[in-house]
Amino acid sequence: MTTELNRTGAAATPRTERTWMPWAVTSAAAGAHVLVFLDKGLLGIVATPIRTELGMSATTYGLISSATYLLTMISCLAIALSGRRVSTRAVLLGCGLLIALGQIPAALAGGALMLIASRVVVGAAEGPAVPLAHNAAYSWFPASRRGLPAALITSGASFSKIALLPVISLSVVAFGWRVGFVAIGVVALLWLVAWYLLGRPGPYAGAQGPAPARDRGWMRGLRTPTMLACLFATFAQGALAAVVFTWLPSYFQNGLGFSAATAGTLFALPSVAGLGALFLIGGLGDRIMRRGAPARVGRGRVGGICLLLSGLVLAAIPLVDVPAVAVAAVILGYGFSVTVNTVTFPVVSELFGAAHRAGALAMITASSAAAGVASPLLAGRLIDTGAAPGSGYTMSFLVFGLLLALGGLVFALAVDPARDRATD
Repeated sequence: MTTELNRTGAAATPRTERTWMPWAVTSAAAGAHVLVFLDKGLLGIVATPIRTELGMSATTYGLISSATYLLTMISCLAIALSGRRVSTRAVLLGCGLLIALGQIPAALAGGALMLIASRVVVGAAEGPAVPLAHNAAYSWFPASRRGLPAALITSGASFSKIALLPVISLSVVAFGWRVGFVAIGVVALLWLVAWYLLGRPGPYAGAQGPAPARDRGWMRGLRTPTMLACLFATFAQGALAAVVFTWLPSYFQNGLGFSAATAGTLFALPSVAGLGALFLIGGLGDRIMRRGAPARVGRGRVGGICLLLSGLVLAAIPLVDVPAVAVAAVILGYGFSVTVNTVTFPVVSELFGAAHRAGALAMITASSAAAGVASPLLAGRLIDTGAAPGSGYTMSFLVFGLLLALGGLVFALAVDPARDRATD
């Protein structure tokens, strides 16, 4: 089955489309981000009530979270290896259905095994959803205009935490943690209908600006400095994101002393900063490139510096004693780190030909998921063994903040898709 969004037979000159269609498809693609990150965020909201009711240690709960990322990584690798033999539209529809069905074992869970089973199913579905949603939207835009669509899609994660997670958090406080998983299932079914109606390939499905002299497979592209830098930056931010989604509400509650309801509300605040950062960095990169600067500057320098500064802010949290200042550091540090997809995904889409774009984007998501396999478990271990109630949380920010800063530095110095296209 040939992918609808990777047809090489598409006309070289983009066909005329209704002007609203690119942004309608992009909005539907952003809905995939809303769904995926709403589900990830729920794990943080329900961490304390699940551990209390089922008597779990932080390490065990970290293992449950890690199960999601393990299957996400495997399914992303499967998409990357499948090349052109997948239908983007059909796979995304399947992902939405599996995410909905995967909530059932969690809602009925009486122990860790059913929760792990749920996360395995959901993780396998969430893996392809993010890269294929980007790939679908990119088929409607040329390479120089993909920063803003990337920002809109990635902002779905922020929207889920700003607009939806606080509501779910209040529902969990009022009715119990199982209600949260039911709510995610309902959202998944609603998105499924939206994607069925709007998910269509665009005029850039088979063409994308400057192309390599020969169409490269993702294994060959994996060896370029640009791709390696993208993989490492995404790995670093993915490790941090998995820790934040799993443990941030618990940090606010157990480390800083806020109530469960307040912790759920505070969980949304980094996404407010992230929402602004996404459009700032994505729009700035597009503007710089439209003025003639290469992606090395518009994506690499801009994005790398943003990640570097974000990591340093987070690494400084162990030095902070005032709860309000610690919350502000999380808001700014993690909030601006979510711009990683706004720069890495457009860079990768420019580096690879349309036939291999979906697979290359899946590799980026696999890298992020690979980090998420270990980081919640490691953070859980740090929390269990911390000398003071909040010390394990702050040590986690130190470790993963420094990793993010290093990823940003590498990204700023190594990214140059024009150079790597020319040295096939």
